[in-house]
Amino acid sequence: MSRKRHSNSLIPNNEPAGAPRDHKPAGPARTITVQGVALRVDPSIFDDLDMLEDLYDLQNAAENPEGAFQLIPFLRRMCGDAYPKVKAALRDPATGRIPMKAVTEFMGELLEKSAPNS
Repeated sequence: MSRKRHSNSLIPNNEPAGAPRDHKPAGPARTITVQGVALRVDPSIFDDLDMLEDLYDLQNAAENPEGAFQLIPFLRRMCGDAYPKVKAALRDPATGRIPMKAVTEFMGELLEKSAPNS
């Protein structure tokens, strides 16, 4: 008996048979609030090799300490015009500094709320 192979066929929604169907489209830009700062985030920002390189460097900063410095361009890109507001919200009024603990917490919440497939 022969089996019919469908390597080049289309599935019902006209996608190629091998196309993943578990990936949600990024969707339109939306406003999220992270630690009191309203940010307009376009989920398609993650459809950018430069952004993914920044994320990779951040995640692998333990092995490559220079990767930790990718935090700055990453935040600037993610926050856009609201970047100064983010810095102001995270700044410790007593010291005038922005503690890395506050930045780390902000980053975690930002990624959680802006992830395109969550």
